Amino acid sequence: MKKTVILSPAKINLTLQIKERLKNGYHLISSHMVFLDLFDRIFIENETSDFLKIIGPFKKIINSNDKDNLILKTLKFCRKYKLTNDSFKITLEKNIPISAGLGGGSSNSASIIRYFLKNNKNEKVSKILNLSQKLGADIPACLYSQPLLAEGIGEKISLINFCKNLDIGVVLINPNIQLSTRKVFTNFKFKENFRESLITQIDNFNDLKELSIIGNDLKDTAIRIVPEVEKILKIFENTNNCISYGMSGSGPTCFGIFKSKSSASDFIKKFKNIFEINNFWFWSGGILGESKRELILPL
Repeated sequence: MKKTVILSPAKINLTLQIKERLKNGYHLISSHMVFLDLFDRIFIENETSDFLKIIGPFKKIINSNDKDNLILKTLKFCRKYKLTNDSFKITLEKNIPISAGLGGGSSNSASIIRYFLKNNKNEKVSKILNLSQKLGADIPACLYSQPLLAEGIGEKISLINFCKNLDIGVVLINPNIQLSTRKVFTNFKFKENFRESLITQIDNFNDLKELSIIGNDLKDTAIRIVPEVEKILKIFENTNNCISYGMSGSGPTCFGIFKSKSSASDFIKKFKNIFEINNFWFWSGGILGESKRELILPL
């Protein structure tokens, strides 16, 4: 097999509500997600035994020799459930920040599963979707990599129509601090304040504003651990052409939604010096478009 490259997109949680804490430690959630044109790239080729090499700007943060690495566990998962019988060399170009609330690791796992599903997806896709949550709660959503509402512990997926004419711009800012999901949930104080959204499609900017009102239940907990999150959100709040903003996942990455990619780019140019002085990581781009669908091998 020749070396193949697949794209592994980042996600943001436009909303994240914690509905219930389960006895097994998991939480029931409700979360609107969209995927971005920010990618890790995964190069895959046959090898006599599994081997992982990591390159890219975040390569030093991941231990490629760790047997608990999610990519190596995913290859074992694919062999266990007969998606492949082979071993592989995986080269991961890591462009998405680690432990950042952007679903990078889950997306990497989902991209590999999707790659092996492409030849026999019709008969196995439902089974694999259900089983994939064993690897991580975000992986079923990442298998779709489309605008969606995730419920349950993340495995119940409802696709959302996202208006193609909304050429929105997205800005991501991360304080260059890793924040583990486990730590945030351990410190999270559950409150019964579920706010149901009736939005099943995103047609205009008002829909995005309504979702931002729902917000992220983990935000206050993340701010207590990483106070920089609040400072970043204030920057978005005080920017006139930022139509909505929030924190993604368990943080600490924050996002701002703008009416165009050029507006998002202008925002970055305006605040670039401030971000660099504070050693913040930042990015601007847009929502994952149809032109990239083939490269992520969608279901």
